[in-house]
Amino acid sequence: MRFFNRDRLNLVIAISAIMISLASFYATYLQARAANQQVKVMTMPVIQFSHGNYDEESNQNKITFNFHNAGSGPAILKSVNFNYKNTDYSSTHDFLRACCREEYKTMLDTFNKRLATHHPPLDDGFEISAEINEVIVPAQSEYPFYSLSRGTATSELWKKLDRERWSLSISACFCSPLGNCYESNSKKISTEVDHCPSNQQLHSR
Repeated sequence: MRFFNRDRLNLVIAISAIMISLASFYATYLQARAANQQVKVMTMPVIQFSHGNYDEESNQNKITFNFHNAGSGPAILKSVNFNYKNTDYSSTHDFLRACCREEYKTMLDTFNKRLATHHPPLDDGFEISAEINEVIVPAQSEYPFYSLSRGTATSELWKKLDRERWSLSISACFCSPLGNCYESNSKKISTEVDHCPSNQQLHSR
């Protein structure tokens, strides 16, 4: 009796075809997965926070808070958390009121009084803040979201903030244009998350 009769041969051929199809499907899956990972890496943003107290371009004492996107794709900022001495705040101005309440109030009062005269001194200094939610930060670029130059009206706040900025840590949640979302803080580069909470959701926990 022959071991390989026609039925057995057909069965072997059918099983071989199935195995080849499965192997081909798995290879295609691995290839698609690798391509997807490559696209994710090529568009992955990496948001980092930095601060300083001197602007070389304008040659002046100026405290700046910046987000730097060190990644290879643009980042869409979704939520930002300011942690100052183990307490969380949702905005730059909330942090300023926490760290430097008296100095901040004095500066604002001085600005308001001098603006009322329509002739504020040129050496008053200035404060500039920018939006930090739903902002797009291009790859390999900086986004300065707060700056305070040192002048007669801002001097006390500038000195206080120059000390207190070292007690500030900022974490951000951001997404790529493909919808992949990440978190970063001072201790880690980028960790992928399912989604980013809004600032309201973040600070209502």
